[in-house]
Amino acid sequence: MRYYVLTIFCLLFLFSGCKDAEVEKKIEPKLKAHLMQMKESNRLDERVTILFKINEELTDLHKEVMQDKGVEISANIGDIYTATIPAKSMYSFAKFRFVDYIEGQTLHKAHPADSTINKIR
Repeated sequence: MRYYVLTIFCLLFLFSGCKDAEVEKKIEPKLKAHLMQMKESNRLDERVTILFKINEELTDLHKEVMQDKGVEISANIGDIYTATIPAKSMYSFAKFRFVDYIEGQTLHKAHPADSTINKIR
């Protein structure tokens, strides 16, 4: 009997570990590093701007669940959304089956028009 209980416990432990690895893959490495910094400085209640990709059409139930996690969608193009979310909810949001990938806000610098390499003459 002990053998069976131990075997079941080990299997549950392995499967739960696999699930966490899948969640880890969904979150961009830079965003994970940013979340760690926020955790170390006790700022997990702050909101983070994210871009996320979904793999199915959002239903009212999806939207309700995201609202419970504190996700506030600001825009979307097709299956790519921008939103803000409390940092402490990021990993639980990534566990949702409909979420494919999450990345953090990226700042881009604008370049002057005359900086293009191939100018048309």
